[in-house]
Amino acid sequence: MFNTILSLGIIAVLGLLSAKVINKMKLPAITGYILAGIILGPYVLNFISEEILHSSSLISSIALSFVAFSLGENFKYSQLKRIGKSAFAISIGEVIGAFLLVLISMYFIVKTPLYVALIIGAIAPATAPAAILMVVREYKARGIFAETLLGVVALDDAWGIILFSFILAISSTISGNANANIFREVLHGFIEVFGSLLLGFVMGLVFRYFVKFIRMSGNMLIFTVGFILVTGGISEQLGLSVLLSNMMLGATIANFARTSRRSFDVLSRFDPPIYLLFFVLAGASFKIGSFGELGFIGLVYIFTRLPGEMIGAYIGAVISGARGSVKKYIGLGLAPQAGVAIGLALMAKGYIPGDAGNLILNTIIITTIIYEIIGPPLVKIALAKSGSINI
Repeated sequence: MFNTILSLGIIAVLGLLSAKVINKMKLPAITGYILAGIILGPYVLNFISEEILHSSSLISSIALSFVAFSLGENFKYSQLKRIGKSAFAISIGEVIGAFLLVLISMYFIVKTPLYVALIIGAIAPATAPAAILMVVREYKARGIFAETLLGVVALDDAWGIILFSFILAISSTISGNANANIFREVLHGFIEVFGSLLLGFVMGLVFRYFVKFIRMSGNMLIFTVGFILVTGGISEQLGLSVLLSNMMLGATIANFARTSRRSFDVLSRFDPPIYLLFFVLAGASFKIGSFGELGFIGLVYIFTRLPGEMIGAYIGAVISGARGSVKKYIGLGLAPQAGVAIGLALMAKGYIPGDAGNLILNTIIITTIIYEIIGPPLVKIALAKSGSINI
């Protein structure tokens, strides 16, 4: 194992080289970052220092804050007029579709207890906004499909948090958790969602007032990053959603700040190393031997989550009158799953007693890594099939 500075250098250089090699095979750079992390991590070459591995949760929070802020730009009023109805309907359809298909499969095929099936089903709709945004950026995807995809990704985690809060309360009661209170947990879910959105909106208005005093691009970068981190930090302090609060921060700036374009542009030139580090560490956290622990429940989850998303997204697209390419391929573009799902699984473990909580967490960790590897190439296929990119 190397020291921290040397480890960071190795991560940056080999992560980038891995991405270049993967690109030669027509795969997204993210897949290369994750594979590099697996190879450099403690279970293969052990080149990454313990200090960096222990800081992975901090790096994840920062990276997701940047991702959420960038997604907020897709809620600009002019774009919402074009995609708002479709993104809204598709995101709801995707959440319901993935939840129901995974729930039914877990209960009737795997024969898990109902409360376990409910929780795994409620985790299934969570997507990986970082992975999807990075693929869209990498291939410079443009058009209605790409805009709708980013809008759906930004919305579905909000619906997912609400659904999960409700289902967790019910499941805790069914499982015999004496401390469970359905009303309290559902109320907490709504407070988390709407409190996060309110925080992001207020911070965006504060940003709008002070940004007029910022002239130099370097200062704009410092100012923007500072506001993103402050918003994310307050969210964590209050137990709110870092994703939702920073997404609303970005949306508020995009709609109300005259110089909003400068903020998003300077950040896009700064954040690639953060994303590289985020995905390499995601790969480094994966135990190679975990594939052997996948089991029947994991296989069923893998083969039902994405079809559920695709069916639900298609129905939402049909109801909203979306374009043909959106109807056909939007569900495929939602394949990646990452940190949000693991965070929900960790929360479930705290509420569900005994082996059931461990079963849920282990299943989601293993299947999430698999989806994070296969998901970005599927996003690329969806973008290519929809005509958003040329390959």
